[in-house]
Amino acid sequence: MSDEITSCERCGRELAARQLKEVVYEEGRKRLRLMVCGNCLDQIMNDSQRVRGVVGTTKRAAAHLDPAPGGAERQSLGERG
Repeated sequence: MSDEITSCERCGRELAARQLKEVVYEEGRKRLRLMVCGNCLDQIMNDSQRVRGVVGTTKRAAAHLDPAPGGAERQSLGERG
């Protein structure tokens, strides 16, 4: 990714593309991807039931979410099983 200016796909905040974070989740059988700012990533992770690290499509690492609301169980990239 270059230093081009782009926007968060969730809140619309403009920032450098390299600062975006990749989030993946499933809806039915579709795997969906969002590129979000750090603030939105924190909010999304807090609203998810489970968060785990996965290999990203655009970034080296991404957060994979189980979107059901509840207490977040977080698994760091170093603790993948």
